[in-house]
Amino acid sequence: MIKSAVGKWVILGVFIGIIAGVGSLALYYSILLVTHFMLTGITGFAPPKSGLGITASTPLYTIGHYRWYLIPVSLVAGGLISGFIVYRFAPEAEGHGTDAAISAFHNNDGRIRRRIPLVKLVSSAITIGSGGSAGREGPTAQIAAGFGSFASDLFRLSDRDRRIAMAAGIGAGIGSIFMAPLGGALLSTEILYRQDFEVEALVPSIIASVTGYSIFGYVFGYRALFLIPSTTYLGFVHPEALLVYAGIGILAGAGGILYVKFFYGIQGLFKKLKVSKYFRPAIGAAIVGIIAIFFPEVMGLGYGWVQQIFLDNLVLLPLWILIVLFFMKIIATSFTIGSGGSGGVFAPGIVTGAFMGAAIGIVIHPFFPYLNVTEITIVTMIAFFGGISKAPISVMIMGTEMTGGFALFLPLMLSTVISYFVSGSKYSIYSAQVLNRSHSPAHKLEYETPVMDQISVRDAMNREYPYVEENDSLRDGLEKLRSTRTKMIVVQSGNMLQGALSIEHIKQDANISMLKVKDVMNPKPITIEDDANIHKALDLLTRSADGKLIVMNHEKNGQVLGTITLSEIADAYNREIRKIKMERAEQ
Repeated sequence: MIKSAVGKWVILGVFIGIIAGVGSLALYYSILLVTHFMLTGITGFAPPKSGLGITASTPLYTIGHYRWYLIPVSLVAGGLISGFIVYRFAPEAEGHGTDAAISAFHNNDGRIRRRIPLVKLVSSAITIGSGGSAGREGPTAQIAAGFGSFASDLFRLSDRDRRIAMAAGIGAGIGSIFMAPLGGALLSTEILYRQDFEVEALVPSIIASVTGYSIFGYVFGYRALFLIPSTTYLGFVHPEALLVYAGIGILAGAGGILYVKFFYGIQGLFKKLKVSKYFRPAIGAAIVGIIAIFFPEVMGLGYGWVQQIFLDNLVLLPLWILIVLFFMKIIATSFTIGSGGSGGVFAPGIVTGAFMGAAIGIVIHPFFPYLNVTEITIVTMIAFFGGISKAPISVMIMGTEMTGGFALFLPLMLSTVISYFVSGSKYSIYSAQVLNRSHSPAHKLEYETPVMDQISVRDAMNREYPYVEENDSLRDGLEKLRSTRTKMIVVQSGNMLQGALSIEHIKQDANISMLKVKDVMNPKPITIEDDANIHKALDLLTRSADGKLIVMNHEKNGQVLGTITLSEIADAYNREIRKIKMERAEQ
């Protein structure tokens, strides 16, 4: 068992990050492989590549000829295979993996079955590679989160640490696959709630996300997910443009509500469908296949189409197509994942927002010539998903990392925050999110029971505390301070309090050989009686520069029983929490 807190999270963070990076690569190439043999192999259709697959000299994409009538064949075959794998081996791997990981955090102490990461990887690669409208971030998050859960059991960590490790996996998985390590790390703390953060997961998530990004980026180069041509200007130079960006925030929020309502409406419809679960993904895939005959842009991840917008290849995507694609991508994603297909909702949300943004950009550019389509697309796609993910801060940062559009941070802030408030806390694409920590079953003991009010200082204090006598030489007192590595020690006579000695009380030019402890001690240190609770002790400690309280016997005036610091309070609190959980488990 790992005992050092720092060592624990460095080791776990690196391990989780390695799995996240390797898992991201495995999923990335698995999708390419399945796409080559299924979607392209059956239909001849090859979707455009994102910035990871092209360079500045790559020719602009053209659709070309393909066997459009076979598109439903590829999708239905993928739906059948994916449905069989998921419902035969791990039914909880259906749908979008991030939501499943969030649910495991809140409701299952971060436990994820060990087979789920592999099942999720295979089924997601088949769903996406055959043409399903889904993302790869959810599966990657679930893969790394599952390993975090497994590693916690391997090192015999507590339920709390398992949840943190699992959250770090979510951040590392998303941060590596999106080439956005900082955004991914922050996302792991923000995505669990609609109005709160899991701050304890931040440092482990940073370690894991940086490790995962380093591995994934080593293969593709440490660059943004999307390639923005050097000739395209990105920046904020006109204050009146804020009115445009505010309007974008409103439209993105309203569009997000439509996305969430339709997605969960279709999911609810399939749950009521009296058809075997094994065949539901194929039914959803068939509907997507029919749509894709006319609009092949809805298939797969969709990043390549966003890349074409950034390359100004709008001949492929005129205004009317973009407007239609906004709605068709929502429908295709809802039927792909809502029917039980395996994949994430992050990428479809980004792509849907990009279609909306490009359409808005084409319309407003003649009226605001200093705003180009690429700028508007970046801001809209981030505002769109930032609102419905209820993770506006991390998605904003991810948006800048994915596009290199750091100069658009002010517009991103405005539009994303407006979108977040327009969509409200009710509409989130992640149904497993809870409002805040007080609503999470993982933290219910902290809120429903006033634990700190029930623990007495007597039960938490340190009885083996260092002390000196008031008539001891100051040299001896100083030596005791240094040897015990504490800021303050008790001064007593017998077991009766006389004061407290700390470094701050000793002047630099003091003659420590001639002076006694009583000459420099504080005669009125902060004390607390042993029958008080640790909540009161914590309150007093926040006002104490010494970081330590002297515990007095409430029955015998002046008698010292011990000392208490934040460390003793934390230990007592954790002991009580474990005791309560064990008692409830036995009931």
